[in-house]
Amino acid sequence: MTGPLIGAPWLSVVIATFNRPESVARLLGQLAEQTLRADAFEVVVVDDGSAEPVAPRLEALVLPYALRVVTQPNGGPAVARHRAIVAARAPLVVIVDDDMRVGPGFLAAHLAAHPAGSRRLVLGRLRVDPDTPLPVFERFQLAQLDRLADDARTGRAPVRGSDVYTGNVSLRRDDYLAVGGFDATLRLSEDAELGMRLERAGVEMTLSEDAWSLHASDHASAAAWMRRARAYGAADGRIADKHAGDAALHGAADPWRFLFQVNPVSRPLLLASALAPSLAQPVARVAMAAARAADALGMGRVAVAGCTFVYGMQYFAGLRDHAGSRGAARERLRRYLNGARPESLGPIARVAKCAADVRADHDAITRSDAKYKAAPRRGSIAADAIRKIGFQMMIAYRVMRLFRALRLTPLAMITSRVIRHLYGADIHWDAELAPGVVLVHGVGLVVSHAARVGPGCILFQHVTLGESIHATRREVGAPTLGADVHVGPGATLLGPITIGEGTKITAGALVMDSVPAHHLVETAAATVRPRTRAAARAAEPVDEAVAVVAAS
Repeated sequence: MTGPLIGAPWLSVVIATFNRPESVARLLGQLAEQTLRADAFEVVVVDDGSAEPVAPRLEALVLPYALRVVTQPNGGPAVARHRAIVAARAPLVVIVDDDMRVGPGFLAAHLAAHPAGSRRLVLGRLRVDPDTPLPVFERFQLAQLDRLADDARTGRAPVRGSDVYTGNVSLRRDDYLAVGGFDATLRLSEDAELGMRLERAGVEMTLSEDAWSLHASDHASAAAWMRRARAYGAADGRIADKHAGDAALHGAADPWRFLFQVNPVSRPLLLASALAPSLAQPVARVAMAAARAADALGMGRVAVAGCTFVYGMQYFAGLRDHAGSRGAARERLRRYLNGARPESLGPIARVAKCAADVRADHDAITRSDAKYKAAPRRGSIAADAIRKIGFQMMIAYRVMRLFRALRLTPLAMITSRVIRHLYGADIHWDAELAPGVVLVHGVGLVVSHAARVGPGCILFQHVTLGESIHATRREVGAPTLGADVHVGPGATLLGPITIGEGTKITAGALVMDSVPAHHLVETAAATVRPRTRAAARAAEPVDEAVAVVAAS
């Protein structure tokens, strides 16, 4: 942007501060040295209940740009930043932490990263401040951000909403307000949670190397850092619960995904920390001491790796804190596996997913029996695998999909043929049946390779989900069933159609067009009338001799 300013500035810099008068004053001084002209931006500082209010000191500074200082009772960074953004006058907001150092081109780089007409969230690169020695656990945090930046620069992985941090970020104020802003109930991970909602709303995520800042953290306590890591686990558990019903967000929000992104050697200990944190905590403390000792000996990479392990131990202990019990933690892990794509998991996790999906199918049978049977009986998985043919078929299907996920496609194809010969059903190994599907009888079921069936669906015998050409669109495909769709015996669904969730399709229906959610598709009732020939014979006169013989 060039030319004179009219009205509001181009940028509003937002800073939430708490008990850091020296560092926030230093940051304001560095903002006074920007290459961007002083009337192009404003700075809004919210003092979040510091022990000694910073307003008198900051307002006494001689600065070339407009500065506003707001003081509020301590409400956490999300509350403070939200208040500043609401008060901001510029269309573009730059959020920066009060312990950062910035160079003269900082604001100009953020402005340049938002071309006219774009809807972006721009993460500025965080770097280690060479003038401020950081403890090993703080260097661990920056190492994670370095990896994020390297992945984004090389194209190995795009920046996602869950990567968002508010130490150095810019975005359009309107986009922020449109998604509801920060969740004020969160004191940790509020930035990543906001990022996920912004990404879902269509905001592009990117990273700028030029809009860098130096991280000059004053955190010095390893014990406090370990407590904070544990609190992050609990906060992320809350976020996952918040978005549990949102398919677009839940996968990105579920913290159990991290268990399958770390070194496989660490996974048993991380899982132990979630299931029995009191037993795992001594291991975490010993590992922290070892990491610090390695750092003192100049073994920096080993020390950072040790902190990675300790953070994971503490994080998963926090997940257990949020879950409340070992059983609840296991259930959350199972729910994650149910929703995970097999390709995102390793071989062992894929086996675990197969078992979790079978459990979900059995739970769905139990719910169905409770709803539709006068005297429901809850059996064990083993008992129902023997008694219920439909459940047997679902177990065989899950094993078939496991073979496919493990790239053992010939075994998947053989399993498909075994299902055909044992049960008279043809289910393709590429067909996707979500965890929690119920097959009633299952005989004569035909499911195309392109069919997709949502959780809670009930499919009766002789149902066909077939591939076909749509009559008007001329597209080739197979049906997609939303959650909780019931398809009655003998129903045939053909082509690239979508059946909305909660819909019921009655026996014998032929469906070749999409159906909205919560609808009923029913066929014409059968006609019942007297048989004409039988009625005519009943009206005919009967010969008396024949009648006597018949009577005898």
